[in-house]
Amino acid sequence: MNLEAIMKPKPMTVAPDETMNVAIRKMKEQNFKHLPVVDRSGELVGVLSDRDLKRASPSDATLLEVHELLYLLEKVKVSQVMTKKPITAPPDITVAAAAALMVKHKIGCLPVVGSGKLLGIVTQTDFLNYLAQNNK
Repeated sequence: MNLEAIMKPKPMTVAPDETMNVAIRKMKEQNFKHLPVVDRSGELVGVLSDRDLKRASPSDATLLEVHELLYLLEKVKVSQVMTKKPITAPPDITVAAAAALMVKHKIGCLPVVGSGKLLGIVTQTDFLNYLAQNNK
């Protein structure tokens, strides 16, 4: 089976010039752990993970007040904290080969790209759902 069969087509994305606040809101509203970052032409330029956001966020031990934290999060752009040049896969790769790619690179999502454009995304959860449905 090809990756295209289990990918989420047309995933929610974020632009590189959007703020961390926008990305955090999108991820929380949809309960996502990964957001592909695409430019105006639809080309994948990075991936933003919850780990990237945590790493770029102020520590819980900060002495900043809430309004100061919110101000700072409005100044940081997605392009400053995203993973650039993410590992990707074509839609016609096998599910097994895609899973092996994720294991090899220790990543939690795999953007699916064709002709330079983002077509979809596959996450660890998608692989687990595939296994659960095909091993009944």
